[in-house]
Amino acid sequence: MRFDCARAIPGAVGTLRTSICAIGAALAIALGGCSANTQVYNGTPVMLLTGEAAGDFSTYSVGLYTITLTRSDGYVAYVQTSDEQVDLTRRTNLTELFNATGVPDGTYKSMTVSLDYSSPIVYLKGQSTPAKVENASGAANPGVITETVNFDPSNPLVIGLNKSTPLAIDIDLAASNSIDASTNTVTVKPFIVATVQPYENNPLRARGQIVLTNASAGSFTENIRPFDDTYYADGDVGALTVNTSSSTYFNINGTTYTGSAGLNAMAALNPGITITAYGTLGNLSTITPALNATAVYAGTTVISPGNEALRGVVTARNGNTLTLSGAQFICQEGPCYSNAAFTFYPTATVTIGSGTVVSEDGVAATGLGTQSVSVGQQVTALGVGSISSSNALSMNANPGQIRLQPTPLWGTLSSGASGSATVNLLELANDAPSAFTFAGTGITSSEDASAASYTLNTGPFDASTLSAGTLINAVGIVTPFGAAPPDFTTSAVTNMTNGPSTLIVEWTSGTTAPFTSAGNSGIVVNLGNTSITSAILRTGPQTVQLSSLSGSPTIIAGCASGTCSGNSEYAIGNATNGVNVYGGASSFISGLSSTINGTNKVFKLVAIGTYDSSTNTFYTQRMDVALE
Repeated sequence: MRFDCARAIPGAVGTLRTSICAIGAALAIALGGCSANTQVYNGTPVMLLTGEAAGDFSTYSVGLYTITLTRSDGYVAYVQTSDEQVDLTRRTNLTELFNATGVPDGTYKSMTVSLDYSSPIVYLKGQSTPAKVENASGAANPGVITETVNFDPSNPLVIGLNKSTPLAIDIDLAASNSIDASTNTVTVKPFIVATVQPYENNPLRARGQIVLTNASAGSFTENIRPFDDTYYADGDVGALTVNTSSSTYFNINGTTYTGSAGLNAMAALNPGITITAYGTLGNLSTITPALNATAVYAGTTVISPGNEALRGVVTARNGNTLTLSGAQFICQEGPCYSNAAFTFYPTATVTIGSGTVVSEDGVAATGLGTQSVSVGQQVTALGVGSISSSNALSMNANPGQIRLQPTPLWGTLSSGASGSATVNLLELANDAPSAFTFAGTGITSSEDASAASYTLNTGPFDASTLSAGTLINAVGIVTPFGAAPPDFTTSAVTNMTNGPSTLIVEWTSGTTAPFTSAGNSGIVVNLGNTSITSAILRTGPQTVQLSSLSGSPTIIAGCASGTCSGNSEYAIGNATNGVNVYGGASSFISGLSSTINGTNKVFKLVAIGTYDSSTNTFYTQRMDVALE
């Protein structure tokens, strides 16, 4: 069994190059030094990856390459040294636990992250061909770009002996890219933030291979193999204890369970079977971190040897043929393996039939069949894929599996009652209504092709409390094919009147005078600056031009009284000079004042928060100021 190692080299102190081993793969209960240097003591940075502000992209896949950590005494630990392909658009509402490799204990002041743009897969929304990706100098597919991130000095990364510590890495896609939709071109200027206090409270995904199951303790151990790339050159990247409960959902080889029944089924699996767990961080007091799982998928239900997967949203159904949009194709061998084990197609087809097993993620339901798959549903299909000579992607999922997955919906309320609502559909699973062919779904004659009267079963949510025209975001499952109305059953409904929203301002070639004011009382963008390329407020699929507001909104680094939740995260910098992270509003404003000095040019401002239209104020606990 392979032991994964984080290589460490000395900086200002120390003269001996040491190889630091991570968690032993077989039992994964202790982390020991694998060199003769017995004075090296280890802890575990639990590395989490999130993508931010991805609203411009259908997919954005790049390589996550070398990651190093620099200790306050100059000691440099190499945490990751191999290229791992990742689609950042799939990490915006879901955080990946991608590394738990041990490093020497101590206080770390900074990290470097390298992104590999040698073979990017980037599609802008609405485009059927891949975007041209270039750097600021115009070079196409610009290769590896490395950025240094300086931790908040008041809250550095402290690795304790035999302890685990979270380290959240956020890649802000809005701040990292300049987009020219007219030429389908994306200019990359990566902007990466890292903090020990994660801003996001997303569910965590931890993918790996099962080592052992301890049914009596209600847990199992997995070796982490993150994302979807099965050719991970350095093998496992740490171990994880996954705790389950009586309510944990299991889907093992297409059969669903709840609680101990699922854990007992897992005990029958052979070590090395691919597994994906979802949940929240658990106990970090030991060197092996823990995850408290809400859902577990294993075996043929996830991508594994001889089993290919196709993720996307059903835009049409004709008999047993499904048309999917935004199709990410994943395989361990075969037609997509040459491209880092996955690739992307704007459209694809899937064949289903009597041999297709259908399940709904998170629901231990029985009696689901192929008729449960309808237009608008987000799915993962598992079967055998093929790419034709004309480069058309198809999959045979008969036999195979279809997983019905929680589907996001955006719309404006037309009318509402207790348990039901009718909306003007704006977006379904990342696609506009015009992308769908609703024929055969059961949509009534009152619902036209643009789904202007899309009906929802809202369950316990009382939609009569909302005014007509209210922007709502719902998550749920599309009604089985031919059984509408209602068209959609929600598991959650959110009134989006007060966000969260994203405020984005971009300046051509940067500007030394981005603001009319920037202090503790607020930041006001100078909308009269002729260098502005774009200045918008985006909430889901809705975009408002800042120029259409009563004036340039005041941006408050903080939150409205009584509405604060979670951690703050502010950052200033670029790939050339590094990014400085600030954990508090006052230190961020001070850093901003010293940065905007008449010399440094600001390229982009991205703030995530809530907009108060009554006062024209935008409150944010997350803001990135990218320099040219």
